[in-house]
Amino acid sequence: MPVSVAALETDVLVVGAGPVGASLAIELGSHGVRCLVIERRSAEDSAHPRAKLTNIRTMILLRRWGIADQVRAAAPLPADFPSDIAFVTRMTGWELTRFPNAFTTDLDRSRPFPEPAQQVPQGVVESVLRDHARSLPDVTMMTGVALEEFTEGPDGVVAQARIADSGELIQINARYLAGCDGAGSLVRDQLGIVMEGETLAANVSAVFRAPDLWSRHDKAPAVHYWTVTPDAPAILGPLDGKELWWFHLNELPDDHQLSDEELVSSFSAAVGTTFPCEVTASSPWLAQRRAASRYRSARSFLLGDAAHLHPPMGGYGMNMGIGDAVDLGWKLSAVLRGWGGEELLSSYQAERRPIHLRVIDEAASNFAFNSNRYRDRELEREGPAGDELRRRLGPIIHEEKAREFASIGVQLGYRYEDSPIIVADGTEPTPNEVGRYVPTARPGHLAPHAWLDDQHCLYDVFGPDLTLLVLGADHERARPLIDAAAAAEVPLTVVERSKPELRELYEADLALIRPDQHVAWRGNRIEDPVALLDRVRGIPAGSPLSEPRHNADPRLSHR
Repeated sequence: MPVSVAALETDVLVVGAGPVGASLAIELGSHGVRCLVIERRSAEDSAHPRAKLTNIRTMILLRRWGIADQVRAAAPLPADFPSDIAFVTRMTGWELTRFPNAFTTDLDRSRPFPEPAQQVPQGVVESVLRDHARSLPDVTMMTGVALEEFTEGPDGVVAQARIADSGELIQINARYLAGCDGAGSLVRDQLGIVMEGETLAANVSAVFRAPDLWSRHDKAPAVHYWTVTPDAPAILGPLDGKELWWFHLNELPDDHQLSDEELVSSFSAAVGTTFPCEVTASSPWLAQRRAASRYRSARSFLLGDAAHLHPPMGGYGMNMGIGDAVDLGWKLSAVLRGWGGEELLSSYQAERRPIHLRVIDEAASNFAFNSNRYRDRELEREGPAGDELRRRLGPIIHEEKAREFASIGVQLGYRYEDSPIIVADGTEPTPNEVGRYVPTARPGHLAPHAWLDDQHCLYDVFGPDLTLLVLGADHERARPLIDAAAAAEVPLTVVERSKPELRELYEADLALIRPDQHVAWRGNRIEDPVALLDRVRGIPAGSPLSEPRHNADPRLSHR
């Protein structure tokens, strides 16, 4: 009979080592916070069909961790591969319309961000994230270990996990627990938290090895081909530019696992001819629009798919989960290192859930305009009647699908309007649109990007914790906040830049930037530095810190 091994101690137990769990581990480990990541899988499943887009905001976060270039280098498609989206009757049929540079993957220094999106399979991103997490001395990662149960107490969490190979039980004592364990989250179920929303449709995804496919069609390269034939309304695209292809078959009559023969038949129908191919991986999945009723229970939190589910249209899923990890990660770090208060942890749901609800609605709307919407047997008719029908459909697709493939406003324009740790300045919000992003330093928004030279941008000089931007103002105006931070042992980086264009961009002499690059406060003078600092670090007026100080870093740095 298996026996328990000695108990393990950690600050944060992270359940799940997918991209969200690995990102949380990086965020914690980068701040010197001990975390233990357990993953029930024994090996990475990079062949499984999952997300293929790392969007602009996530690439900026990867740059913040110093691994954006590693992800780009690991991407199997070459850097110059077109990120077009093509709508076709079939791969061997007619092309109806095309969206060039979908999701903004081209580098253009005139754009308001330093990192373009990257087409790269989720498994590749996962591998880079895990390797970086393992390189951090405060991160321990254990694979082949499954959570069985846990209990919350006033001072922490006690969890039981089992090692798959030996059957041994591990007791893990942690200050906090983070559920990054996906749509079927055991953490969420044990906390009794429900997912609110609805199921939309059943679908199936697969990966094919088809080395001859490039020679079987005449379409220009694209990362997505949407097929609108009634025989196989689907989406397919290259994974490596050589022989591997991903395939999504939309809206099945039920959620049963299709046989390999059925998948090959549908894949061939979407292409429009038979050819040598084999299924290397497949998975049924349900398109859902759901969000957890709450994201926290005492000392446990939900992130990623454990907290929110939506169709993959728009490429938001993995990217939103990584955003969750950064938001919660810096807040847990601040609390555990002794300079952040309890209100920081309460702000996680207050900030992230409204963003999730907006994206869930957007993705569900995109899903309503999938390949099934445009399928029509008459589209494959030869002659003038078919030509006219195809000509008329192209602009309709462009009008209905443009927002899915050009969503920079969703990626960069989100803001934390009602956050308890943001100090509003009374200015009017910028437009909150899908396809347009207007940079602004209005509190709650992403700090505006600016290049400092050919290689470095303003984000690169932000500190790991709070950053005070001094933009051409008398340095003494910043002194009250600098002194307050030193007295409270709050780590603060001071960045002084005198370029007038930066002052114009931020519309203030001073701006306080959070670790996640969002603006916490801006102004021309600091009236009450202690109250400002306490608000931003989550300490209600007159309240002591809820966690004992340890591993705090009170140093002040200038850049």
